[in-house]
Amino acid sequence: MRRIKLNKRAWLRILEAFLAVIIILSAVLIIMVKQKPKTDISREVYEKQRQVLDIISKNNSLRNDILIKNNTKINNLIYDLIPKNWNYSTSICNMSLICPNPVQVYETEVYTTEIIVTSNLTKYAPKKLRFFVWAK
Repeated sequence: MRRIKLNKRAWLRILEAFLAVIIILSAVLIIMVKQKPKTDISREVYEKQRQVLDIISKNNSLRNDILIKNNTKINNLIYDLIPKNWNYSTSICNMSLICPNPVQVYETEVYTTEIIVTSNLTKYAPKKLRFFVWAK
């Protein structure tokens, strides 16, 4: 008799543990389903950055702007070329320095690409143009 009573308690504990695991897994599954799927835009961003930087590197006027650290025209061109749902910034610095993002971004991924402009027809003054992009 006593053995049967212990056996019933053991089965009840196993059933309780099983139900607890099912409840926890259900809660985790519901939370995961409610989260928005995160789309990976990295390939699209890097391709667009490369296209923009290629246009900039082939334009003598923009190359001169990089050499004198004037990125106004560059930013205007970028604004016209990239999708409107992206934020961006640019930074021009000397070759030996690290170009930081002038805009502090903490809540999303930031994609960056750079080009090096070493000279124009009359001046040798190597500079880096770093191009930062993040989703709005």
